[in-house]
Amino acid sequence: MKRITALITILFLATAVFAQAPDNKFRTKMFEVHNGNARDIARSIRTLGSGAPGSDINYNEETRTITIRDFPENVATIEEAIGRLDKPVVAAPEVEMKISLLIGSKIALPGAAVPEDLEPVVKQLQSTLRYSHYSLLAANIHHTRVGEGIEGSGVAEPVLVGNTSTNPIFYSYTLRNIRIETSTDRPSVSVEDFNFGMRVPVQMNKTTQYQNVGFKTPVTIKQNEKVVIGTTTMGDRAVIVVLIANVGK
Repeated sequence: MKRITALITILFLATAVFAQAPDNKFRTKMFEVHNGNARDIARSIRTLGSGAPGSDINYNEETRTITIRDFPENVATIEEAIGRLDKPVVAAPEVEMKISLLIGSKIALPGAAVPEDLEPVVKQLQSTLRYSHYSLLAANIHHTRVGEGIEGSGVAEPVLVGNTSTNPIFYSYTLRNIRIETSTDRPSVSVEDFNFGMRVPVQMNKTTQYQNVGFKTPVTIKQNEKVVIGTTTMGDRAVIVVLIANVGK
């Protein structure tokens, strides 16, 4: 009986010593987070811990610190991972988009004159389209970032597109998923989806109804290049959408 009791005592002592052994081998180290988010980084590195009883990974968002308690080899691995993750966030380049709406007609137009920077576009249009006169319907400048998009809308007088209705014309456009391509010496901007639409009043049986016209297309345009994206025809006139892209910092 005494022998059995002694064996049980030895087993308990061995178990206690074994349970305390990792504590003696653990290393504790605190890391300061300078650029990233302490919580996000701590979640990313959690799988690098040993998972042994007593090991732990804690973070403090107020002090921007992460504290590791683990075997030295795990601490070294985690330290290397934190160094890779805690990097300054590089802001995506800014993209400036100038969207101009031109009116093409066979007769003189009452709208605003075409800006000087679009005169080369008008000369090209006069040689390719059947319209000899052009005026400016609208011009908008938008600033966005890579991966984002643009939305815009406006109202125009129907007389500009040869419409006799007293109801206004509504136009809108969206540019989705804007990217920058730098494979050449001159960067280019790509738009996954350029969607342009107009709601034009149409007189029918003494009532006015709106007709939807427009187009949808992907776009790739080089820095400072002026590109005709699309044309929407309405009677004897047309709306021509011109895009100019500029890549900033």
